[in-house]
Amino acid sequence: MKLTTLIDALKARLALARRRRQDWRALSHLNAHMLRDIGLRAEQGTIVPVSTEIKCGAPPAPATADTRKASVAEAPEAAPRVCRYCGETLA
Repeated sequence: MKLTTLIDALKARLALARRRRQDWRALSHLNAHMLRDIGLRAEQGTIVPVSTEIKCGAPPAPATADTRKASVAEAPEAAPRVCRYCGETLA
């Protein structure tokens, strides 16, 4: 493995960790009622989704380049939003 590849991977991990810290800080001041309004709840010091149907342990299905190009070309505004942590499609 090249050193540049390792450095890029490290930068990506650090950026993800920074983003998660920012998300946690943004949500940590909300009370239980406000968290429930946006579909979240506080559980043992972490913020988790209210719905137990989400399978965050399952890896997201890989998208092929052809699928992404076709979906963007057909309807760019209708591209599905996905959770950056688990890959589930957001409502």
